[in-house]
Amino acid sequence: MSSSKDKPLSTGFSVDLKILPIKMLRSHEEVDPKLVEELIADIRKSGILRKAIAIDRDSKIILDGHHRVRTLEILGCRFIPCILLDYSSPSIIVLSWSSDTPLPKTLIVYSGLRGIRLPPKTSKHMVRVGERLIHLSELEPEVNIPIHILM
Repeated sequence: MSSSKDKPLSTGFSVDLKILPIKMLRSHEEVDPKLVEELIADIRKSGILRKAIAIDRDSKIILDGHHRVRTLEILGCRFIPCILLDYSSPSIIVLSWSSDTPLPKTLIVYSGLRGIRLPPKTSKHMVRVGERLIHLSELEPEVNIPIHILM
């Protein structure tokens, strides 16, 4: 179950959108159970997943969307729409949510590859667009996909 589409963005990134098995993904952060409960309620009510998540194309480490992944796992889904990005790109930077100080990408990769999860909302992935930074979630397309398709 895989669909691929290149979508040029005003950010200069080309986004590869695929539906992948959740079991392929690697997490580097814990989730906040309260946020997961809220997402479960929202998805049960609407019956849809609104946005894709962002992952590294090579390692399959989740860059943005840990709560959506955990929510779909709890709901029994086996698949999730993902945008695959080149994490080695110098345009992608990582900041701390709490202090906006830079975090090394090596910390994220190390944690993701070894299954060591950082606290929830440790990393904030940003994309450099010209002189400004945008949050990675701005690259994630709305998919509005019924969750029964992801089972």
